[in-house]
Amino acid sequence: MHPKYPHLLSPAKIGSVTLRNRTVMAAMGMSQSDNGFVNQAVLNHYAARANGGVGAIIVEVTCVDTPLGLNTNGMLVIDDDKYIPGMTQLAEVIHQGGAKAFLQISHTGRGARRAIIGAQPVGPSAVAMPYSFMMGLGNETPRALTVEEIQTIEEKYAQAALRAKKAGFDGVEIHCVGYYLGQQFLSSTANIRTDLYGGSRKNRIRFLLNIIRRTRELCGADFAILVKLSVVEQGPDGGISIPDGIYYSRQLQAAGVDAIEVLAGKWSSDPGKREKPESAYPDCMAVPLCSVVSAGLRLTTGKKRAVPLIGGGRAQDPAKAERAIANGSCDFIFIGHGLLVQPDLVNLFAEGREDEIRPCIGCGHCIDHQLQHGGRAICSGNAVLARGDNDATLPPAEKQKRVVVIGGGVAGVEAARIAAKRGHTVDLYEASNEIGGQINLADKPPFKEHFKLLKPYLERQLALTGVRVHLGKAVTPAEVLAMQADAIVCATGAQPVRLKLDGADRAITAKDVLRGAPTGQRVVVIGGGSTGCETAELLGKQGRDVTVVELSEQLAANTGKTAQTILLGHLKGLGVKLMTGARAEMITEDAVLCRNAAGSTVALRADTVVFAVGERPDAALYEALKDAHPAVYNIGDSNGGGILPNAVYEGYTVGCSI
Repeated sequence: MHPKYPHLLSPAKIGSVTLRNRTVMAAMGMSQSDNGFVNQAVLNHYAARANGGVGAIIVEVTCVDTPLGLNTNGMLVIDDDKYIPGMTQLAEVIHQGGAKAFLQISHTGRGARRAIIGAQPVGPSAVAMPYSFMMGLGNETPRALTVEEIQTIEEKYAQAALRAKKAGFDGVEIHCVGYYLGQQFLSSTANIRTDLYGGSRKNRIRFLLNIIRRTRELCGADFAILVKLSVVEQGPDGGISIPDGIYYSRQLQAAGVDAIEVLAGKWSSDPGKREKPESAYPDCMAVPLCSVVSAGLRLTTGKKRAVPLIGGGRAQDPAKAERAIANGSCDFIFIGHGLLVQPDLVNLFAEGREDEIRPCIGCGHCIDHQLQHGGRAICSGNAVLARGDNDATLPPAEKQKRVVVIGGGVAGVEAARIAAKRGHTVDLYEASNEIGGQINLADKPPFKEHFKLLKPYLERQLALTGVRVHLGKAVTPAEVLAMQADAIVCATGAQPVRLKLDGADRAITAKDVLRGAPTGQRVVVIGGGSTGCETAELLGKQGRDVTVVELSEQLAANTGKTAQTILLGHLKGLGVKLMTGARAEMITEDAVLCRNAAGSTVALRADTVVFAVGERPDAALYEALKDAHPAVYNIGDSNGGGILPNAVYEGYTVGCSI
């Protein structure tokens, strides 16, 4: 029995499958397959998490019916026997790491996009998918499936489960959450059929129960069947009420499923003031839903629930996860993004190394990069996510070198950390009195609580790896050269751009505001990127009268789609005025003169004007050194900047290359 986490880290069963502890890696799409086939990247990804101590892995959403059931081009597929050999390798590497292996099987239904599947999506009914935070878009009206087609898809699910068993998986999870077909059948707004597959709870769950029954026939009692279930569908047209969710849970329990992973579905095109971005999600946020299900099953059956529940949602804190199991809220804890950013998370729990946990900051790039940009998942903390996942096996340096890193932002710290882990002697110089760089301002806008977790992690990593940190030390090119380092890494950041307008000297920058500079009541923010919009939100919550002026037609365009939707909803709820297609032309003592989208000049009254029009790389040190030393690198914002995952990746890559 573990002394600190006796419940969380104790063995337990899901059906006939014994897990070494009660942690379960949630299925998360990575979009890194080769045309649906398991490849080395997929194997590396799951091997790292299995070796990292998790009790069971639910492999990412896997398509049972191509092409109509596809979500992304990189989605795993199991609708044909040709996929079994790769899946066999995948089950083997998970088992070799000590974890149990479950495969999540699914059909995207009306959530599929014509650009991916090459046809009109299908669904229970001809009802278009509403706006999805995750996808960042609504979708075209699907074609309603015929009864015969539904029954064919049911069989495809069951045959997919049989292939998973043949490949050596311990069980499957049937996906009934989000914009996937499983939830669509359960939802009274997505499913408006009047035949045996719709019109009542009993009929709406028929699709799922038929899949479970047939899977049990094909795979036997010793093969675990899990269901990932939306017990409530939130939104203006929510189609699954709490009573519905309890009814569905009762039917699943009666059908003999081996566990239910409890979640909520969510739709809204106007989050207003109510919705929070992932960067402010509470820990173990889905655990209370497990308590609701438990209470509902007890009230409706007269008995204590028999089906194990898997709860979680931002479960990187083992103490909170331990309490959730100890008090009976759930039986297992699912961990999602926490295992993307920290593959050996559960080992860190077990070894008492909680202070080494790399936090998930909730930026959403892992999702956005797949669904919006057609790429693989990326991470703002884990440079190697979907890029090989080999951080745990860094090759030692062939020759120990002295490395000097200039700049203590995220890119600089990552370069220093990796170089030191590989055996180099590393000195890091930071001109300010704290490390963190842009992170020290990025955590100041509202709902960025989890960004505050990153700086302590960076500080701890520098201490653990033995990097010698010199704060409050600006260095000149001559001083750097005098250090006689074998390699020099410049990570000197960027400086805010100031527009060359008449009256520009009257303006302050968004960084000034985030540092706490006072403003007047009427504020005009020039620039509507993520920084400008987040600064406007901060000012709006302070009660200021705020107008954002943006040259393009898009606001917060460099923000992940989910976070962008919520941020713009907040601005609307706060009454922030948004002018797109507008150009600021002059700043007077009490106004900003702008040319609006119609070509007219508009005077915006302003007590304070804020520039948020981007940043210019501060590459002066690199330019001075690049021809004077044979091994000089430029990374992070001083190399052009971009999103946070890019800074981490550049730091990691340089740290590996020295």
